[in-house]
Amino acid sequence: MKKKNKDYKRARSFVIRRNKDSILNIISFVLVGIACGVSIGLFKKSIAFISGHNINFLTRASGNITLSVAIIILFIIIGSFIYYLAKKNPMIAGSGIPIVYGMLEGKFEPKLANTLLSKFLASSLAIGSGLSLGREGPSVQIGALIGQLGHKLLKCKENKIYYIGAAAGAGISVAFNAPITGLLFTIEEIYNKTNRKIFLSSAITIFSAVLTSNILFGNLPSLANLPMIKDTDLSNVFYVILLGVICGLSGVFFNKIVIGSKDFFGKIKINPFIKYLLPFVLTAIVLLFDIELFASGEEFIFLPLGENKSIGGLIALYFVKIGLLSLAFSQSIPGGSLVPLIVLGSILGNIVASILFNLGLIDSSSILLFSMLAMCGHFSAIIRAPITAIILVFEMSGGVFNYLLGLFLVSLISYSIVELCKSKPFYSDLYDRMKN
Repeated sequence: MKKKNKDYKRARSFVIRRNKDSILNIISFVLVGIACGVSIGLFKKSIAFISGHNINFLTRASGNITLSVAIIILFIIIGSFIYYLAKKNPMIAGSGIPIVYGMLEGKFEPKLANTLLSKFLASSLAIGSGLSLGREGPSVQIGALIGQLGHKLLKCKENKIYYIGAAAGAGISVAFNAPITGLLFTIEEIYNKTNRKIFLSSAITIFSAVLTSNILFGNLPSLANLPMIKDTDLSNVFYVILLGVICGLSGVFFNKIVIGSKDFFGKIKINPFIKYLLPFVLTAIVLLFDIELFASGEEFIFLPLGENKSIGGLIALYFVKIGLLSLAFSQSIPGGSLVPLIVLGSILGNIVASILFNLGLIDSSSILLFSMLAMCGHFSAIIRAPITAIILVFEMSGGVFNYLLGLFLVSLISYSIVELCKSKPFYSDLYDRMKN
């Protein structure tokens, strides 16, 4: 009888301890999520603040030689400061997502507070200055750093990889205001698997982060005020399939050019500091001629809703934007490539749809539809996360996009094309190069 009582007490004590640990884990994931929501919300605000002032300066400099020279000098100063930060801490280079892979595998142990602050500053300046870079990669790394820092400060008993991965997912969720996308990105791209712990830790952290960000900074989809897009007629399915093929081929081209830019510029034997400043100087010159090319160019997604460009103009825009991204990417300047690749996808869809419209094969209202479909296809082809791509476009548009069959079709076909071409997933390729 005494033995039974002892066993009962031991079992009861174990259950109480386990429940207590579970509650503490939930609280710690919520706290990490809140920290991500505040930090990445501020990161977005910081980019918007710097961008606003820089656009104003560039507008005033148009046609003014003195101000134009001042702009170029300003870009050189910004580039020099970012170069200094990157030399002091190489962990802030590039988008940051491959660094997160290394953190999860224990290959990289960044100085958490220093890397967090340096990444925030360098990425805000690089993106805000007008380079063709996006906010999502740095947001993922900032989130991962907060996750590991939270794990350390809170003295959590749970394995740190759950905090790193969950907070990384919170980063992309807040960057796009897309919580389901963040959860799927964590499963498809960060972990490449799921289980009960991964799902729960990620879900708690992500939704805490997005809720915090929405309360503090407002709740708007990334692409606000999109009109309801009508369903595509089944007679257009062949053109949707064709779009998927083109998105897949563009994904292969994107990987070759953007990642290949590192090898190309690596062969140029000039002072590393001068080489690092090239993207800043050349981007400044390009922006002085055409401020429309500022930053990642999310406004190009809306081209079908206004005065759309000519087919020739769209093709030129596609190649100029991929060139500017490659230029910045070649020097591993802190900033992401995900938003630029989505924008390139929308331009590609616009090109295909405009050609079909000029041939009388589709109506003008389908151009926006094809642009949105191509955003999904391009993401799926390059990042190799097809389900995330579908939900991202749906969430970015505030759920007004109602042709999910088209999204699934383009995502599947573009994914299949890059697999047939044996093109490596973008971030995995970058991570493999970092390890070698």
